[in-house]
Amino acid sequence: MRRAERPRPGWVLERRHATLAPLSRWSALAWSLCFSLPACAREAPRERAPAVTEAPPPAPPDTCAARIAAARAARPPWVDSAFDLARAEILGRARGEPAVFVREPAAATGRPADALRRLRGRPRELRAASLREGYLFAETPGDARLLTTELTLPMLFDEQVVFLQRGATVHELSRQVTRGVARYVHADGQTAEVRFADRVAVDRAELAAPLHLDLAALAAAEGLDRVRPLTRSRPDLVAELEAGGERAMALLSTDGAAVAVVCVDEATGPRLRAAQQATQGRRLAVAKLTGAVERAIREELPFDRPLGEKTAEKDGQRRPLWDAAYLRGADSFVAEGGVYPVFDSRGAPHPPEVCMEFIVDSFERATGTWYRSRGDTARERAPGALDLGALGLKNRRGVLAFEAWASAAPELFEVRRFTGDERVPFGRYAEFVRGVLEVGALAPGDVVAIHGRKRDGLIHQHGILVLRVDPVTGFPFDLADQMKRARRRTWDGIMAEAPLRSLLYRARPTDRVLIE
Repeated sequence: MRRAERPRPGWVLERRHATLAPLSRWSALAWSLCFSLPACAREAPRERAPAVTEAPPPAPPDTCAARIAAARAARPPWVDSAFDLARAEILGRARGEPAVFVREPAAATGRPADALRRLRGRPRELRAASLREGYLFAETPGDARLLTTELTLPMLFDEQVVFLQRGATVHELSRQVTRGVARYVHADGQTAEVRFADRVAVDRAELAAPLHLDLAALAAAEGLDRVRPLTRSRPDLVAELEAGGERAMALLSTDGAAVAVVCVDEATGPRLRAAQQATQGRRLAVAKLTGAVERAIREELPFDRPLGEKTAEKDGQRRPLWDAAYLRGADSFVAEGGVYPVFDSRGAPHPPEVCMEFIVDSFERATGTWYRSRGDTARERAPGALDLGALGLKNRRGVLAFEAWASAAPELFEVRRFTGDERVPFGRYAEFVRGVLEVGALAPGDVVAIHGRKRDGLIHQHGILVLRVDPVTGFPFDLADQMKRARRRTWDGIMAEAPLRSLLYRARPTDRVLIE
């Protein structure tokens, strides 16, 4: 595999989930208007190019290139802050959105660890001591992890209604108390949680002037792999956009935390636009894959291990028994002395999964291949566009078996095995993050295997599915896996319990798997 181009140094070490979609109507209109203007289509001069020592001629004043140059001259350049320098490490530790801050929130009145120890049960004081201008924010990976794993909305508020801003969206949350336990819920009844870079308040008006920009939503809407800001400014900013390996400078506008494309440099814009269109199919396919993961999470599909079992020795033994019970029309089955349901309380199929089976199920389910619900006319696995078993995958459970199969099927997966110095243990965290960025070069839809010794002294493998990457650094921050239950987690959430583990391989699905 071609080695990924290294990000610019300031971003190496140094997000509501965005829904992937085709290019927005307004952005597409902006593109078409730009390239229909005479100035945008002007022929290049026929004279010889100026000598290297000469300054390039200024762009005509009515072009996007000229507007970009003017904005860069008038706006402060982007200079990495302490948060920016630790951005990838923070995203690997703390679950949240990859927000970009025009100005970092002012420091809180106390240290997070001290505040959590002293102020439990005193929500107003805890807010003042742990939040920064309403943001759950920290400049170090350790503090960011502490805040996101320890703080909850009921610890911060006792008001009946609170407001949470995530990205460019503001959510109104209501307090509920069940059997003495408080929680805040969304309008659909789902429990709300506070994550890194979220901003919370008791009054919606307090969220009117956000300090952050939602570049992840812009990247998703416009089909961009990267959005690298070059000026730290409002109401507009200059950024480098990238899709499919093509790059172009652009002028962006801001409205609160929302960001939109104003225009793109005429010289490189057409190539970027072509790359956006060429990669649109994969982006839509990853959106369906993410939807399949979300359904598994909502259905709380169980990990395939007998109840009470402490080791991995019997992992994967319940699924064949579940399959047999499902097909013969039973509503339950027996395994290792325990009785397990075939369907959940809503009548949805409830198959147990190990980590790799969860990934295979998600790929297939994204295309419609899944078990019919109770009450349907037939007990069968409804066929969709993809069945990896029909393509030769015999062992759906084994991490190493999947690698062997995928390596022998290059038309389905591009496999990259990590070796030698590339195998950096998670315990050497800064090096691990750098390796993920520079060697891993992971993308949404990639299957990643980790391998190493756990606390029991045995070597274990585990499969992970990459869902999203940071549009600024390219760091994969939104991961899905199945351990105890299907979840979306961070690298820290998955690997911290066994820090001797490291990346083993990456399997990237081809268009035949994702699209065709």
